Amino acid sequence: MKKILFAFIILCGLNVNAQQLPQFTQFMNNTSLYNPSMMSMHEKTIITAGGRWQMLGFGSEPRTAFINGQTRIKRKSGYSINPALRISEENSGNDTVRKLKLAHYAGGQMLFDSYGAFNRTSINGCYSVGVNLNEDWKLLAGLKVGYSNFGFDMTKAQVAGNVDQEYDAYVANGTKRNSFDLGAGFTLVTKRFFLGFAANQFTKTAFDLNTSNSYFDQRMHWNLLTGYTYNIPGIVELQGMILMKKMAPSPLSIELAMKASLPNNVWVGMHFRNRSSLGFMAGFLINESFQLGYSIELNTNRLISFNNGGHELILSYQFGN
Repeated sequence: MKKILFAFIILCGLNVNAQQLPQFTQFMNNTSLYNPSMMSMHEKTIITAGGRWQMLGFGSEPRTAFINGQTRIKRKSGYSINPALRISEENSGNDTVRKLKLAHYAGGQMLFDSYGAFNRTSINGCYSVGVNLNEDWKLLAGLKVGYSNFGFDMTKAQVAGNVDQEYDAYVANGTKRNSFDLGAGFTLVTKRFFLGFAANQFTKTAFDLNTSNSYFDQRMHWNLLTGYTYNIPGIVELQGMILMKKMAPSPLSIELAMKASLPNNVWVGMHFRNRSSLGFMAGFLINESFQLGYSIELNTNRLISFNNGGHELILSYQFGN
C-alpha cells in the first residue's frame, strides 16, 4: 500500500503541483470552473462539455470529464405605480430614484475525475451577480455549492507485501465518502481587462456525510485569474491570461496562456504551467453557436520520460442574447 499507492499519488502530485481539483489546459474557455463570479462576464447562455487525459502511457492516468452550463436570469422591469396616490401633475419618471442594475446568472457543473485507484464525482450549483460601478467598471460576485462523492477502487490497488495493516484498516471502514463544500469568488472587469479572486473547498471536511474513518483530505484552494484582450480590428484579437493557484502546503502554481482569434473563425494558442508542462491549443467556430477546441500538453519536468503527454477536447454551444 505504502509503496504502490503513495508513490502514485506523489508522482501525480509532481505533475499537477499537488492540486486536488481538476485543472485544464484550455482554462481560458472555462473560467467559471475556477471562479463562479465569472459567469457574469458572458451575456449568452453557454453549455460546455469536455474531456482531459493526462500522462498517457503512464498507467492509471488521471482523466477528467466535465459539463458546465450557465444562463442569465432575466426579469421584467418597469415602474411601479400606486393608483391610490393622488398627484397634481404628470410624473415623467425623471425624478425617480435610480436603482442599481443587477445582472443575475445561474449555472451548474458536473465533473468526474479519476486518478489511479481514486475517483471523485462532483455536482455544483452556481450563482453570480454583476453590478455596474460606473460606465467602465463592473463588480461580479459568485457562490458555488457543491456535493462530492469520493471513491476508492480496490481492484486497481496493489499492496506491498503479504500483510498491510494500514490498508486493511482503510478498506474496512468503507471505500466511499460524501461531502458538501462551498466556493466563492469576486471579479473586477472592464471591456478589455479583468481580475478575479476565488476560494474553493473553503469548508474543507466540515460537511462530511459519513461517519467511517476513510479519509479524503479536502483542502482549501485559492486562485487568482487575470486577463487582458487586445484587438486589431479585422486582423486578430489577442487574449492573455494568468492563473495562479495555491493549496497549502504545496508551492504556488502559475499558468500562462495566450490565445489569438483570427477573422476566419479559427483560434490558436499556447499554455505554460510552471514546473510542469507546455501546451498548444487550437479551435474553430463550427457555426454561430458551436465551438470546438483541442489542446496537447507535454511535460517539462522529469515525468517526460515516463509518458506521452496529455490531450484535452472541449465542445461548447451558446445561444440567446
